[in-house]
Amino acid sequence: MNLVKRLAALGHIENVAEKNDLNNYLPIRGKNNTINYGTVAGKVLGLLLGKELNTSKYSPEEFKNACLNELSELQVENDILEHIEKMYFRNNALTKVSPEFLLLGQEEKEAPASKYLSQIFRSFLKTDDQPSELDCKANFIEAIFIKMLQKYLLDPNEKKSAKSRQEQPYLPYMADNFSKDIRFLSGKTEYLLTHFEEFLELYNFLYCSQLALNIRSWTSGEPRSQKMYFILDTEKASQERSHIKSDGFYPMHRSMATVFPILSLLDTINKQAPDECVAPLWQYGDALVSEDYDSEELATQISQYAETFALNRKIKLRTGEYSSTPIDQLRLLVRYALDQFERSRYTEKKSRHEVRDAYLKQFDEHIAKHFVQNRGSAGRVLVLNQDYLLLLTNLTIGANGQLRFQELLKEFQARGVYFDKQSEQALIAFYERVGNVDRMSDSGDAVYVRSTI
Repeated sequence: MNLVKRLAALGHIENVAEKNDLNNYLPIRGKNNTINYGTVAGKVLGLLLGKELNTSKYSPEEFKNACLNELSELQVENDILEHIEKMYFRNNALTKVSPEFLLLGQEEKEAPASKYLSQIFRSFLKTDDQPSELDCKANFIEAIFIKMLQKYLLDPNEKKSAKSRQEQPYLPYMADNFSKDIRFLSGKTEYLLTHFEEFLELYNFLYCSQLALNIRSWTSGEPRSQKMYFILDTEKASQERSHIKSDGFYPMHRSMATVFPILSLLDTINKQAPDECVAPLWQYGDALVSEDYDSEELATQISQYAETFALNRKIKLRTGEYSSTPIDQLRLLVRYALDQFERSRYTEKKSRHEVRDAYLKQFDEHIAKHFVQNRGSAGRVLVLNQDYLLLLTNLTIGANGQLRFQELLKEFQARGVYFDKQSEQALIAFYERVGNVDRMSDSGDAVYVRSTI
């Protein structure tokens, strides 16, 4: 069923669901949104390698005994075995030895938010569906453990359990950069081990924030990186810095309030083709422009559902505010999806707006906490600390070894990170302290930044 037919199918819905469902594109859903990035790391690495832990077959104790028994058969003495057991199998030490052992972080009963985030990253890697190989520098003991690990792995495609519907990435540019960056990391295994969870946490925040800034522009075609200005955590944030105020935390946070209402509507549209790929809203906008269909009939079908939806949710009708074209009727439907959470727009004596506000709170607590600070009179601002900044710098430089400073800034922007002129000067000063900058002259164009890997 093409996307236009999915929209037309809305006109045949007689009873609007009482609750808003959200099954795609956002990691925070429901109440329990704690994300275990160790678990997500195992899942994502498995996707990258084309391998997955067989949780029904694996047990930590069995795996440990199998590894130690293998060493025992090589005539390793008992006191040495005991020392090896302490070194590798206590306090999750094995997961810090080689990236393959991150697969052991996968859980049979995965926390919901961790599972949803893994699904989003899965859709990112689908854009470049080629398994990677890791260049590991394991010693002979670790090589034996890696060999034993293979017995507990399987190809994800071999699983007999029901698979979740495939998602088309909502932000293709973010998916492309994620795929490029993670494949670069896979060739730097020691760095990956140290920074993989930070990498996933950074991309989770950038993805959710950029999703918020793009989601209402669904009639403008494929999303692109939106301005989102950060400062370094060592900088002062004065009110005079216009970009920090006009394109910083507050515009992004206001946009985040629209994500749940719009995605819940999108969920209803995608359910009209339950066995097919989940599509982002902007692809429906593209379809209304590029595909052939009966415009009057489609507008009627969308209009019927919009009115049914508004009446069901006790929303004040917006009669005469939108034209009778299909795309304007879809705009009206999206407007109603937002109106249902506005106290001034719904007539019921309910606290429906609190659901939307709860999602904002979950975003603040579980996704944005390391990237937002309260800076007194300047209010809340987006910040990058030195660890995330160096990680982002090394990712964007990648295999190039070094980049001209202005090119580095463009790569930052491609991933959703913007800096004003004052922050650019702070960036250069930071790189000079680290010792990874070559200044050919005093002009910014002649400054080169080297990777620290």
